[in-house]
Amino acid sequence: MTATVKRAERPRSGSWGGRHAAPQSPRRGIGYVAPLAMIAALMPLRRYWSAELLLVPLILIVPGVLLLRALRVPGKAVTSFPAYVPCASIAVLFFAGLTTDIAGPLVGVQTPLRPAPLLIVLEITCLGLLAASINAPPHLTITWHPPSKPMLMACPIVVPLLAVAGALRLNNGHGNAVAIAGLCACLAVLVAAIVLAPRLNTPLLIGIVYSAGLAVMWAYSLRGSLVYGFDISTEYRDLHRAVLSGVWHTAHPGDAYGAMVSVTVFPALLHFITGVPDVLIFKAVYPALGALFPVAAFGLARLILSKRWAVAAAAFIVMQATFAQEVPALARQEIAVVLFGALIMAMLDSHLTRRCQWILVTILGVTMVLSHYSTTYLAVLLIGLPILFQWVMSWFRDIPRVSGGIVMAFVSAVVGAAIWYGPVTQSGSGLTSFAQTVQSQGLDMLPNRAAGSTSLIGGLVATYLVGNAQTAIPAKQYANLVHTYYFFNKPNVTPLPDADRPQYALRGSALPSPPIKWHVGYSALSVASLIITQLANLLGGLGALAMALRRGVSVITRQVGLIGVATLVFLILIRLSSTLAAAYNQERALLQALVILGITLFWLLQGVASLGHKRQTLVLAGTTSALAVFFATSSGLVGAALGGETAVNLSSSGEDFQRFYMTAPELASARWLGQMVRPGQLVYADRYAELRLYAATEIPTQSIMGDVTPRTISQHAWIYASQSNVVDRRGRALYDNHPVSYVYPFGFLQSNYDVVFTDGFSEVFHR
Repeated sequence: MTATVKRAERPRSGSWGGRHAAPQSPRRGIGYVAPLAMIAALMPLRRYWSAELLLVPLILIVPGVLLLRALRVPGKAVTSFPAYVPCASIAVLFFAGLTTDIAGPLVGVQTPLRPAPLLIVLEITCLGLLAASINAPPHLTITWHPPSKPMLMACPIVVPLLAVAGALRLNNGHGNAVAIAGLCACLAVLVAAIVLAPRLNTPLLIGIVYSAGLAVMWAYSLRGSLVYGFDISTEYRDLHRAVLSGVWHTAHPGDAYGAMVSVTVFPALLHFITGVPDVLIFKAVYPALGALFPVAAFGLARLILSKRWAVAAAAFIVMQATFAQEVPALARQEIAVVLFGALIMAMLDSHLTRRCQWILVTILGVTMVLSHYSTTYLAVLLIGLPILFQWVMSWFRDIPRVSGGIVMAFVSAVVGAAIWYGPVTQSGSGLTSFAQTVQSQGLDMLPNRAAGSTSLIGGLVATYLVGNAQTAIPAKQYANLVHTYYFFNKPNVTPLPDADRPQYALRGSALPSPPIKWHVGYSALSVASLIITQLANLLGGLGALAMALRRGVSVITRQVGLIGVATLVFLILIRLSSTLAAAYNQERALLQALVILGITLFWLLQGVASLGHKRQTLVLAGTTSALAVFFATSSGLVGAALGGETAVNLSSSGEDFQRFYMTAPELASARWLGQMVRPGQLVYADRYAELRLYAATEIPTQSIMGDVTPRTISQHAWIYASQSNVVDRRGRALYDNHPVSYVYPFGFLQSNYDVVFTDGFSEVFHR
């Protein structure tokens, strides 16, 4: 059951080039001037979609190739892990964008985030990298061989195209047949890739993994005319503000989103140079980058696993509902998780010389810091703990005391976070708040412990299965709690005198439960999916322990196992501690962790399958069947076939649609309200109606109040009601991490406020 990999011998020379090799002809390096010239030539034509299609891949490939050559990254390492190229390009674009933004005002350019300044700095940066790599040795050349069967290589692109067609048809009021076909095609190609992996070449497998990942992400991100999701509504506001103002300022006290380069300078640069509208940067281009995460997982898994089980590890990430639905709604994390995967690979990659490795992990680590704070915090833990574990393990197993690449990755993340979130942007208040919470109430273990569980083991098991899930509270309790909170903490809010009348008391509203056509089948598949999930967690944990402790495995296998053990420790804690769960979403933490736990899981299955031909057949059949069931439930195919709640990727109705899908009438009323509100005025909108205001207006976040109840609405405030409020008469809130669903207080509003705007689907009230 061992899976070993022979580590490439590191060059003994400490030079950038590693082994002494004849210098490459200068003319060969000069050949990279052509794509740089092409970027400059196409930029004036970026208003044409054909130019955009060329500029997007050029700008996400050329800078990265130049950086990797300048760092002396061997071509073999890049072909083994192609995600290095876009990740390196992201790093170069971050640097060019920040340099333009910061240096522009110093030389008299007050709006540096504009096409000309950005292009000039980017071209100068790339030419500097080209100059640093002009005499690069031959082994740095990235060899891309033309496919022997180009038609076969092009087949996977059909899957994301089906997803695009399905999303656009749903947007235009048509049925979900094409969207369902896209998901079925996605499942079919992933299962086929796992089964046929030994017969398929690696580039084709990478294409299949990437196409499937892009398809499931586009199925969500392309829904609606504006962005889809919760956090991305505020992120889009930050991006649009940077685009309109032409400048981004580093100081963002208490504003973690606005302090991230991944949602401000970087997408603004992509917009101005490629011509892609800023909203499509988030809806189309960012998912194209986020889909590299399972590709990175595949490349990392290939260090230890065979092609078949490496594809399975990547496919397991693609099939996660969090990857498909939540990551496209978190622009900053879309970029950060890809960088995290590349960072893990770089700190373990034996193709790299020591100096090259240390510089590369530093660049990737700092770029991750600039992309997303939570991803960075988790990365610090998942990289830092294995340093200690490896030192301890080195006394019992054949492994170095310390690995320089891992240490440098840890240092770059810690130092970068301390500087960027601290004195530079002043945005680290969230970490300070978390530290204060831990100091005051500890980790708050077992908050959802079952009342009947008197034993510690019973409480642990029950809490683990519940997973710190949010528990709803009654509308009446919420109304009393939030009224008390406003009374003591928001003295500027003065409710109307008759807000306490009994007829205006807040009443609960049960969320609709769509009918299920076949209860037995629906329940069986739901239970099977839960069992598969928990079994995967268990086997992934066992695999991590086996890789870390087993004798005779390679150094890199043991290191991955140690990282897996650290990951396992954190995932257990976050499911048992409400403090950790409130600080970082459990599902997102698991997704980030799967880049390692996916390897440990399928390393174990690969070992079992290697014990005999019959056992291999059984393991393969069981794995593909389990993945098919898991994907059918997580993607919504089961709901589409058997009834029940269906997400927005397959439906234009339901809870998910009401919350996150922004209709044209809603956005029109939101924009009208944004023009009417004056500084200092308060605007009320419930938990999901406020997303329309974040995305479509410049109303300050602190002026938008999320508690639409009679006793918390200020007398002279504006009240914005979304389609869900107006048509379904339902409001939603989140109080102290407890969701609330209540009957929207139209009686109170109609008696005390005027309807100043209505389009039949959304309304605005004011006195």
